[in-house]
Amino acid sequence: MPFEKLSEQQVNQLARQGCSATDWHTITIASGCDLSRINNVQFSGTVRIGSTDGSRTVDGVELPCGLSHATIADCTIGDNVRIANIGSVVAHYVIENGAVIQDVGCLSVTPGTTFGNGTEIEALNEAGGRGIRIVNDLSAQAAYVQGVLRHNPEFVKRLSVLIDEKVSRAKAEKGIVGKDAQILHCGTIQNVMIGPSTLIRGAQSLRDGTIASCPEHPTEIGEGVNARSFMVAEGARIENGVILDKVFVGQGVKMGKQFSAENSLLFANCEAFHGEAVAVFAGPYTVTHHKSTLLIAGMFSFYNAGSGTNQSNHMYKLGPVHQGVLERGCKTGSFSYLLLESHIPAFSVVIGKHFTNINIPHLPFSYIHEEGGVSKVIPGMNLFSVGTVRDGEKWPKRDNRKGPIKRDLMIFDVFSPYTVEKMRRGRDELLALSESVPKEKSFIAYGGLQLNRLLLKKGAKYYSLAITRYLNGKVTERLKVNLTRDRNWSRAVASLVPSVSLTNSSEWTDIAGLLMPRERLAGVEEQVVNGRIATYDQLLAAFAASYELYAEDAWRYIYDAYAQEYGIRLEDITVEQALKAIDEWEQASSSLHGMILEDSKKEFAAFARIGYGIDQPEEERVKDFEAVRGTIETNGVVQKLVKEGAAIPRLRAEFESLVASFSTT
Repeated sequence: MPFEKLSEQQVNQLARQGCSATDWHTITIASGCDLSRINNVQFSGTVRIGSTDGSRTVDGVELPCGLSHATIADCTIGDNVRIANIGSVVAHYVIENGAVIQDVGCLSVTPGTTFGNGTEIEALNEAGGRGIRIVNDLSAQAAYVQGVLRHNPEFVKRLSVLIDEKVSRAKAEKGIVGKDAQILHCGTIQNVMIGPSTLIRGAQSLRDGTIASCPEHPTEIGEGVNARSFMVAEGARIENGVILDKVFVGQGVKMGKQFSAENSLLFANCEAFHGEAVAVFAGPYTVTHHKSTLLIAGMFSFYNAGSGTNQSNHMYKLGPVHQGVLERGCKTGSFSYLLLESHIPAFSVVIGKHFTNINIPHLPFSYIHEEGGVSKVIPGMNLFSVGTVRDGEKWPKRDNRKGPIKRDLMIFDVFSPYTVEKMRRGRDELLALSESVPKEKSFIAYGGLQLNRLLLKKGAKYYSLAITRYLNGKVTERLKVNLTRDRNWSRAVASLVPSVSLTNSSEWTDIAGLLMPRERLAGVEEQVVNGRIATYDQLLAAFAASYELYAEDAWRYIYDAYAQEYGIRLEDITVEQALKAIDEWEQASSSLHGMILEDSKKEFAAFARIGYGIDQPEEERVKDFEAVRGTIETNGVVQKLVKEGAAIPRLRAEFESLVASFSTT
């Protein structure tokens, strides 16, 4: 945009309109700029002003663009901008087209700032040692490797160099208020980069941070928010007195109702209200909604915290040095308590207060509870909980990210190589214990918990059902696709051979939402060390490549695990073996599905009507309940389960009909 110096006549006009400048020669305007829309402005340093034509809607009222009642220093102002009623100064900003800054105490930048980039967050371990440096496009995976992979000093050193380079590029002499952003009724905003279409309304204090935003999913910062040394990603909404100190807020995150956090990271689609987070690594879909809930020194993802949830990371000896891991899909009940260190397995529920260090990573889908002050576990109980089924379906539907780039890479599968391999190991451990524990012994100590001896075989049975359903279901599903595409048995089964090779396909890990073989993570680690990954963007690309390989890596696992479980190489599978596979799948699926369906029906039992039809006879109580809750026949979740159950024998029949038409010659 060409700018021109002010003429003497223009300077006089601005002076008559209450304007002044330390040096009018450093003030330039766009050709055709309507000076009548600039009044009561004090200019300092070099200021460029674009077109003041047009209007902007502020608080529901259309107001003219222009500059009024403000001190503006060293700024470049785009077209169709409105700046009005500034308490102190707007300094060192590039203000892009269509932006509005009104009723703001101070908006300024200290030249050379990094806008929060490079801030080190001591997540996971409150005492330090796992510092994660935040940048404006941090992903959950990039944060994970910073904080978790501390066993390799050379990797830590090389990764730090990549982050240093990223931070140095973020350093700037001026901040940006992005296109169509609005900053209204705020206190002090200092050293903050503000993305396009951002809405900041009523924030109290924002210092040293970056607010990323995009037109597809604007970021909103609301009333009373106080944030220092922070990063906020696109589409986040933070309001109602939230307090942040050294915090990263991911895409689509919702925060409010006086929630406070320090030294914490909350990635995509997290929800945080009322409570407190300290030194927390909150992977995607970590949800805490209630007062008196404290999350501290832990790693979470796809997690739901009940009211009053609490953990302790301090033994009053060497400081707050302890940390906890709650694998994906966990829930903690109201007023649950965990003593850290603890490692809670995937998709498990914690009820009650536990004053023991829990360590049972190979017992996923478990129910951990307290009985008479004793911590106990029921392995595999959540396999037939309708809540687990509902969770697996709701997460993809609730992905709140609308922007063009989704940084946090997520695999939503409840049943995956990650959880199935844990079940295989858990099954084997339970069976081994069943053989070794004397029958006169009622309970055994396992991973800090008490385990009923009679549950050893039962838990192993639950895991076996889930393993059978998963492996046989995946094999018959792919075989059906192959046979439909190529009606030749030999070629169809030959196509079951995986396209990727893995040294150990059974070792998987969860990188803050991204499931991947452990050796692929080791490969990323090695490439950072040897310099093949030489930039931060290349690190993100490496994780994106692993994400794209998930389906084939998972098939590699299935292929190898099937051979281990059944002694069958899939390229050699016969018609008879395939028919047996679909039979085992149907039996396991029907058994688990039946238990899940019965669990869902409990929500319609007599106890569920206790709070309905108050002081009314039974008939009216039932009617009241059905008016509010519906019936088994009308409930969407239950009826979906009924339909899925009815489909199991149909799918078996379809597969049998298809396979029976082939010969193995």
